[in-house]
Amino acid sequence: MFHDLFGIEVLEVKDGFARVKAKVKKEFLNIHGTAHGGFIFTLADTAFGLAVNYDSPRMAINVNINFIKPAFEGDELVAEARVEGGGKRVKFCLLRVYRGDDLIAEGTAIAYGIKKV
Repeated sequence: MFHDLFGIEVLEVKDGFARVKAKVKKEFLNIHGTAHGGFIFTLADTAFGLAVNYDSPRMAINVNINFIKPAFEGDELVAEARVEGGGKRVKFCLLRVYRGDDLIAEGTAIAYGIKKV
């Protein structure tokens, strides 16, 4: 699976919530020597996908993320996604990525229910 490429470990999944973690490796750094935004986004997006697909299949229709603090090689990051609202079809999520107690990224995401193919 895609998240295996980044060494993402699933810590917790329940209805409307997911928590995952991964370590920042050298190959995940950008030209400034900090964690690439794509790596941080992938971590948050993985938690989002697990949280919103818990009870039925959904696809992302919008994801926004704000990078607050940098992360560095060797840092262990934890991403959480929590469904904050919506109904049967649409789910609204809050995404957060932490390094220890430090919030390093935060965002929102929207998912739409689909039929199984």
